[in-house]
Amino acid sequence: MRRRSFVERAAANPIAIRRGGYVKHHRYHELDALRAIAALGVICWHYVHTYHIAPFGAVLAPFYGRGMLMVDFFFVLSGFVLARAFMTGDRAQRFAANVRARIARIYPLHLLMLCAVAAMQWRLSALGQAPFVYAYNDGYHFVLNLLLLNSSGLQQGFSFNAPSWSISTEFLVNLLFLAVIAAPRNIARGLIWLLLAAALATMAARGVINSSKALGWIDNDVVRTAAGFFFGVVLHWAHRALGENGPGSGARWPWDLLAVALMAGVCWYLASGQWSNLGDMLTCYLAFPALILAVVRSAAVRAALRLGPMVRLGEMSYSIYLTHFPLMLALHLWTAQTGATLPVAERWFFPAFIALVLAVSLLTYRLIEEPAKRLLGDKRSGAARSAAATAK
Repeated sequence: MRRRSFVERAAANPIAIRRGGYVKHHRYHELDALRAIAALGVICWHYVHTYHIAPFGAVLAPFYGRGMLMVDFFFVLSGFVLARAFMTGDRAQRFAANVRARIARIYPLHLLMLCAVAAMQWRLSALGQAPFVYAYNDGYHFVLNLLLLNSSGLQQGFSFNAPSWSISTEFLVNLLFLAVIAAPRNIARGLIWLLLAAALATMAARGVINSSKALGWIDNDVVRTAAGFFFGVVLHWAHRALGENGPGSGARWPWDLLAVALMAGVCWYLASGQWSNLGDMLTCYLAFPALILAVVRSAAVRAALRLGPMVRLGEMSYSIYLTHFPLMLALHLWTAQTGATLPVAERWFFPAFIALVLAVSLLTYRLIEEPAKRLLGDKRSGAARSAAATAK
């Protein structure tokens, strides 16, 4: 018998089995890799807007240009994998357990980084220095961050570890999603379609990137998150309807071509400077979902993304996302205390900073994320843990 190639083995999809009341699926490691790329893109976006310098601009121009939309990629991806994890068997009806699982996943590292940033910003204040980048670092906003309400509409602006705004909005949308899927199946599906339609209509009218508040009190980014997340849920349904890449699912090379074309198109738009709300919506709610679907159904692209280093980066992506601003702040505090100057204009500084982020992220992943999930008693099945871990 002919031995299958690496591409064929990487693209293979084991048949789903049922264990302990749950449907067990393999983990889409290629989505881990995509999430890692998006997290690094967010770093580039914050780097250029913090230091006003764009190293390796010819390569990283998409992230420097419109890298803020990488967060919307997270939202679509999260909806896809959480629907896969929780809308199966009797898992959907376990609202309290599902909420506990989400808290175990996101809160411990968020809390640690919040406290670290608070300590450093307050130290800057004691040195007579202005806040670093984000100004709303008072007790009120600290409580909002503690409660994951820092981007709910109650805030006055970005505060503390500001990239955690998306953790706040996604947690609120997660709560809504978990409450909806606890309803009878047909009602839940109808509500998801209704929520998606309302969120997309709001984005079309107000813009994906909009700092105002919907209905006068809901942060626009909550609606933005809901649009991406519930699109991801519907994408999961479409993927299941096509067959989850099992035997007989058809040729994979057209999906490879589609994935490559979508990557090229997204990169062109992000780097083009020809941005508009229509372009943002087509990117977030057409290109991103199609890219996720194409990648998980492809062969060569999927195989490349499932290589060990890419998967390891994906596992650390949540840490990468939450630690990069605290590290920027730590470097700034060091300069404030020593009088030194950061060599941001030097070509070596950016890759050195990325290496620092990855090193710290590895530590926080191993020492904070994994132990916290065990300590908080994640009682899910292996399938739910594996799929939910793919979400940010």
